[in-house]
Amino acid sequence: MNLVALIIGLAVATYAIVRFRVTKIEKKKWVYPLLLATFPFYYFAFAIYAGDHGTLLNEIYVGLIFIAVAYAAYKLQSRVGIIILASGYIGHAVYDAVHNHMFINEGTPVWWPEFCGAVDGLMGLYLIYLVFSLRASKEHA
Repeated sequence: MNLVALIIGLAVATYAIVRFRVTKIEKKKWVYPLLLATFPFYYFAFAIYAGDHGTLLNEIYVGLIFIAVAYAAYKLQSRVGIIILASGYIGHAVYDAVHNHMFINEGTPVWWPEFCGAVDGLMGLYLIYLVFSLRASKEHA
């Protein structure tokens, strides 16, 4: 396990969450779905870099799932949508962890699973926190 990549991933996710909150951009309904939808493109780029068209096709098949989840969450724009979005982020963290057991993408840096998994996982947990904080604020209003 690459502990440095994991810590940097957590730091990047924390920074992004704080910046999204401070700038109030997280109020825009497209921010978190768009971010999730971009994650598969890194694996696409890694496969293209490696020149492996078979792996690129596999990455596209899997990536379309995350893009579809992001789109569904964007369209729903409700607590259910945020839960779906959080599931997508956490699902992508799991994908990062098991990626090499499914197929090898030779272009992927060795530190990528820990880095990306940390970003995905923390973003997903933050979205779950948002769901519960929205629920709590509505119950007290």
